[in-house]
Amino acid sequence: MKPRHSKLASLASDDAYAKASGRNSKPKEARSVQVDEDMVWQRRTWTIQRLGWLAMGGLVLTALTGVFGYGPVSCQQATDPAGLVRVEYERFQRQGSEFTLRVDVAPQATADNVVPLRVSGSFLDAVEVKGIAPEPREARSLGADIEYMIPVAQSGQAATIRFALKLREVGSHSAEIGLSGREPARFTQFVYP
Repeated sequence: MKPRHSKLASLASDDAYAKASGRNSKPKEARSVQVDEDMVWQRRTWTIQRLGWLAMGGLVLTALTGVFGYGPVSCQQATDPAGLVRVEYERFQRQGSEFTLRVDVAPQATADNVVPLRVSGSFLDAVEVKGIAPEPREARSLGADIEYMIPVAQSGQAATIRFALKLREVGSHSAEIGLSGREPARFTQFVYP
């Protein structure tokens, strides 16, 4: 008997809930409201939305690859024709950002415990040199270019020189870095505003 009593109690409480909340236990009939539809316009809107989503997704993927800064597409190397100087740089940068330019010099180029490294003046005009490691013994002006005399620990050993730079100018900048009296390594950086 108890099961029947609890079933009746639950039906009574459901009915009371429906009446109290203004709901009817019977389903209402669908309203008939006329809505103007322009399916051609709706399809155009959907197409534009999909194109927008594709464009945003493409922008995110492009950013992840490094086109707007650090990433696999941005990290590059340039070497002089003789293979004595290798420059590691980022192809894409932002104005005002600081970055490190790494220059590796082969052991054959280190004579007299010094590396005579020449940097193009046009590149130096576009950047601010924050520091050079190791510190150059001296810097000489060679026309528009600058020649840094970089000390090395031992003759006949490979050397790594790091330039801490800050970009000042927007646009595309060509650079030449190499040993004095030899063909330099050439590269181009693009600087975003």
